[in-house]
Amino acid sequence: MSARTPPSPAARDAVDITVIICTRNRALQLSGGLTSVANLRPPKELRWEVLVVDNGSSDNTAEVAASFEDRLPIRIVREEAAGLSHARNLGVAEAAGTYICWTDDDVLVDPNWLAAYAAAFARHPEAAVFGGEIIPVLQPPTPKWFSRLADQWPLTTLLAKRNYGDKAIPLDFDRGVIPWGANFAVRTAEQRRVLYEPALGVSPLQRRVGEEAEVMFQIMKAGAVGWWTPEAKVRHIIPVKRQTLRYVYEFYLSCGETAAYMERVWPGAHHMASSKREMDRVTGSVFSLYARAAVSGLLFAATWLLGATRRSLQFLTRTAIHIGAARIAAAPSPEQSLSAVDPETAGL
Repeated sequence: MSARTPPSPAARDAVDITVIICTRNRALQLSGGLTSVANLRPPKELRWEVLVVDNGSSDNTAEVAASFEDRLPIRIVREEAAGLSHARNLGVAEAAGTYICWTDDDVLVDPNWLAAYAAAFARHPEAAVFGGEIIPVLQPPTPKWFSRLADQWPLTTLLAKRNYGDKAIPLDFDRGVIPWGANFAVRTAEQRRVLYEPALGVSPLQRRVGEEAEVMFQIMKAGAVGWWTPEAKVRHIIPVKRQTLRYVYEFYLSCGETAAYMERVWPGAHHMASSKREMDRVTGSVFSLYARAAVSGLLFAATWLLGATRRSLQFLTRTAIHIGAARIAAAPSPEQSLSAVDPETAGL
């Protein structure tokens, strides 16, 4: 996975921070997210901008973003190549800031979010990667089993919940102290040396994950350091359609395919490779992976009938991970194993 040089951004006044939001056909969520950005309380001396990357939307995304021009220092660019990594890379090329703060279109940022990152950048000039808390917010009506298990793995990963405490600590991939895509920041110089891999990240053709974790891993592997920034908080809005067994299965199917894909294409050189447990779940023959999936599926069915528990969800996730990995193992080329994507749950 090699770094690539993006096109030089057009000449413009330099700013301290560029906030980037990538979006595709989610105008309603984007409106809520930008409203929260408009309520930020940045330091008076901070020079900042908001960059919305419209990834080929066919709804009124552009109009919604433009409606904030009187409230935000906002720019809107369009990337026709569908896929979150393509959108992220255009954002990197266009960013005028010394640092890039990343968030999603289904996120509400805390009023002090930008100020917290600005303070962290000043406090840790040696660091290139930062990340803050992600607080899931479940939209009602939430199934009782989902609400009861939402604070436990495997649902915490699905909900992108991130909280490493109220003290700044170093980021560390070996200890699993890493931020996720809804709330992280990267110094632009390092970000432009390591771009987002189009074979990873959500697109209409695939639902692989981890493109942002892989970038942070490669940056830190090259010697950069990172810091957990607890004051930089966001709320991640979880719609009802993501509070289902089907979505749990689809999410972990993509996780299994992602891990197997990376190990096949970049063996031992990606951010999941250090976890023996993760690699054990996605390695093996096609037959063995499907056999393990069948066993896990039966155990899920049996335990779920006895009552929705964390253990039964763990069996479901193992089933999905094994099947996702089997698709990679069965394909003559990994690119021929793309998961089918539900347009109602994919998005960006």
